[in-house]
Amino acid sequence: MKDTTIPEDTLHVSPDDEKYLRMLREEEEFWDSRIETLLTKTPARAVQRYLNERLTGDPEKLWYQTIGDDGEFTNGCVFGAGPGQVEEHLLKRHPQLRLVIYDLSADALSRLQKRLDDQFPGRAETRKQDLNFVELPTEEYDLAITNSSMHHLVNLEHFAFQVSRSLTSEGRFFMEDVVGESYFQFSKEKKRIYEMYLNATRHSAEPQVSVLWPDRDNWQYSPFESVRSGDILEVFERYLSPLLIRTGSALVSLSLIPRRENARGRLHRALARVRATLQGPALTIKQGFARGELLFLLDSLMCDSGRLLPGLVFGIYGKRDG
Repeated sequence: MKDTTIPEDTLHVSPDDEKYLRMLREEEEFWDSRIETLLTKTPARAVQRYLNERLTGDPEKLWYQTIGDDGEFTNGCVFGAGPGQVEEHLLKRHPQLRLVIYDLSADALSRLQKRLDDQFPGRAETRKQDLNFVELPTEEYDLAITNSSMHHLVNLEHFAFQVSRSLTSEGRFFMEDVVGESYFQFSKEKKRIYEMYLNATRHSAEPQVSVLWPDRDNWQYSPFESVRSGDILEVFERYLSPLLIRTGSALVSLSLIPRRENARGRLHRALARVRATLQGPALTIKQGFARGELLFLLDSLMCDSGRLLPGLVFGIYGKRDG
């Protein structure tokens, strides 16, 4: 018989933890000096279509465009103040919906509030809270969404407990986020398979490819980037009831990681640009398409077989009885 007991609310770090507060200051400084990073860039169309297929079953349908396929929502919340496309879509699709957006960044909340007020006056409000210590009202929301924000959280258990408590009996929690190895410390097998793919599909004149794998001793990302990504799926399976879990990007997301630079590689890339100009765009596109299709096939096989951890998840959860 399945255990339906909801685990207790627990904290990995406290609000006054010195290490946490230092990392929080560094996180704010990191994003103050950047508009986007490699991880926040919009994927190429072919990649987005593949990820859509993996996460929603439809290459033309983004994950948040599935919200409402099985019913209407009236009172929802969003965790993480993104650019606004998700919130705009939800408010347009669900005319009765009101949203509360939670985020730590006052600037991000202010920008989003203005954008939504211009189009949907009175239907959205923002609340400045650290999601690591968020306190949510009990049985308030029939819709809760994470806007790719959980992979920056330390207190996953506390957050999951609060989400579960905040849902109504028929409420739904939609999650799209980065999962897989915490801090991008990929397994040796994952790195080996990806570099094998790169070298198998490189031009014959191109030197061996070597990836500049993320190094904790020389960290180039934000302090909380992927801090507990490896725990997300397990934690939410314990605190909520999984209704649908779809994964992808065991290998595809690795294409965002830069490769090691050397003089020979730079020369080859310059020659490749000349060759692409001479052979024409049609052949260049065809070659790129073939490499991409192979990567997508490998990615699907690795995810579906469980051989490698996925890097992206779309999940739908219900409230857990307890």
